[in-house]
Amino acid sequence: MKLNELKKCDAAYLFINGQSNAHGHGQNMSQEDYIRTPLKNVFALDRTPNQSYDIDDVVWSGFTTAGKNLGETQDNTYSFAYYFAKMWQAAIEQGVQLPDLYIVQISIGAQGIINGMWNKHKEKILISGVLGEANISLYDFASRIHSLVLKDMRKRFDNPAIIGWHWIGSEQDTLPLEYDYSDFLELYDDFFDNMLGLANTNCPAYLYKLVCFHHERFAKGIEMINNTFNRECKRHENFTLVETDKSPIWDGDAENSGVFDIDNVHYLPKAQRWFAENFFHAIIK
Repeated sequence: MKLNELKKCDAAYLFINGQSNAHGHGQNMSQEDYIRTPLKNVFALDRTPNQSYDIDDVVWSGFTTAGKNLGETQDNTYSFAYYFAKMWQAAIEQGVQLPDLYIVQISIGAQGIINGMWNKHKEKILISGVLGEANISLYDFASRIHSLVLKDMRKRFDNPAIIGWHWIGSEQDTLPLEYDYSDFLELYDDFFDNMLGLANTNCPAYLYKLVCFHHERFAKGIEMINNTFNRECKRHENFTLVETDKSPIWDGDAENSGVFDIDNVHYLPKAQRWFAENFFHAIIK
């Protein structure tokens, strides 16, 4: 979706799914950066009332930095969604002809596709809360939310456009008994086929390459995940692999590669900002 196509649309929406890096785990904002007054042209789903299996319609509200992730409760972080929402709103205020934007966030830290909460076979459950307390069947829940969002967009707008589905996760699946699970490829194929089919068959998808190379004991798992991401990009022509290690912010000589917090797993705010800028510039050229 490019700018000249977006100008013909009356709404744009995107999905951000994954693990902790999908919501900027631990990257707490300075209070002066909080978005407390809802943005005028960017909307999101509040955790309440949308974190439920019992709703028939989603409820949107102006974007803020609190209460918008339908997975775990972790607010006011420097996340991809935060930076992208700000860029979109600023562009509209600067006169760029863009439709209103609708963002859907669903992520829980340390939960993968193989044996985590994104596994399709997890029992149906929805317990809200912070990391360690939240227990949600993310595959089923995200599938339902995706379907409701698509229904809502088609009901309220004549020409809505889905601009992207982002998967920022799979770190958990680099562990033994995860990456070498017998049905690994079957589960990954089903996961991406299902999520993209529900979001919209023609939806552009972005898979974020794992670049936490300092964790050498997980090297085989990291390689397996990245090879699988490349495989999915070949299976789906609308998939793109986002390679942070080829970005301007990458520093291979630095202990944290220039992008990670002290744990070399969680991305710093500048990495989250680059995710947003990279995606924004792919649309607004």
